[in-house]
Amino acid sequence: MKSHVSTTIDADLLHEADRFGRQERRSRSQIFELALEHFLREKAPASDDIVTSSGRFAGKFTREQTYAR
Repeated sequence: MKSHVSTTIDADLLHEADRFGRQERRSRSQIFELALEHFLREKAPASDDIVTSSGRFAGKFTREQTYAR
């Protein structure tokens, strides 16, 4: 399912995207979708796993200290 978005893009970048779109015979929206997909694959983590370590909290605390704010 696709959604409509509105964004402000630098004119030079838009020109380059349009030029690339003509070369690839793709619409502007396809070019931006492909670029975003590529960027997210490269930069975003592959999963939603929470990074943890083997360390443990060695101190202690009380409910009063925790909730007495």
